Amino acid sequence: MELRHLRYFVAVADELSFTKGAEKLRIAQPSLTRQIKDLEEELGVQLLDRTKKRVLLTRQGEFFLQGAKRLLGYSAEIVQSVHDLDRKTSAMINIGYVPNPFHRALPATLTQFEKNFPEISVNLFGMSPTEQVAAIKAGKLDLGFIGLVPPTNEPDLQVQFVASYPAVLLLPRRHPLAKKPIIELAGVGSLSFIALSEKCYPGYERWLRGSCGKVGVRCKILQTVDSESALLQVIRSGLGVALLPDQIKDALHENIVIKPVKSAECFSSSVVWKKANQSPVLNTYLEVLQTVKKKINKRGT
Repeated sequence: MELRHLRYFVAVADELSFTKGAEKLRIAQPSLTRQIKDLEEELGVQLLDRTKKRVLLTRQGEFFLQGAKRLLGYSAEIVQSVHDLDRKTSAMINIGYVPNPFHRALPATLTQFEKNFPEISVNLFGMSPTEQVAAIKAGKLDLGFIGLVPPTNEPDLQVQFVASYPAVLLLPRRHPLAKKPIIELAGVGSLSFIALSEKCYPGYERWLRGSCGKVGVRCKILQTVDSESALLQVIRSGLGVALLPDQIKDALHENIVIKPVKSAECFSSSVVWKKANQSPVLNTYLEVLQTVKKKINKRGT
């Protein structure tokens, strides 16, 4: 016995007519009659008392009709539950970000997105820019807050500018420049910089050299590190200086002085996603990001 046998029987029993039941099911009447007869033979009971003029339910047929409707109802609920689960599974977005203090757009966007769309799950993954690019291309991430410098030579990816942030100079507390209220790069001569590695921050070294070169500063990179925490530790030890976005001021840094820089280029903040990703959830998030982006840039942060 299959669910279709139950649907066929219920259609005839509700209409008390093979003709109307066949029309309701949109099948041929002889086929419907044969299916009901097969069902009765399998059950070993007569469900319908039919003559040329009428069709009536037998006592067994009335009992079977109640059970058949319950079973069909259960099956419909199961199908609906599967569809609901599929929708809930698809109603999520996976977002990568660099776990550092350089985020204002990400928390602001998350707050607004979760307020507008509480039914959509957001999953965050702390990753380096290089790891984000690989995960986005592999379909594991929908969107990446890529960090300080957007990727280049990635034709499969779409990059969207979010905001720009002034550069600040991080110095050991005892550095000769630490007492100046503002740093003019063009007048400081040579500095020993601590840089973020190309492995984790593709493009950062290129940005650093370019920013220094435009104001005539000799960019001597003393050491490259893979994380902001390592960079801060090296500066704290008095081994060099670094240029980072001004959001770094939001964090506490013992024995490190942070000074505004007059002549350095700004850092850009960008998001990246795969061009082929047609997820409606991603598009919705990007719309929210666009709104938040306008507010951030309007405040000049």
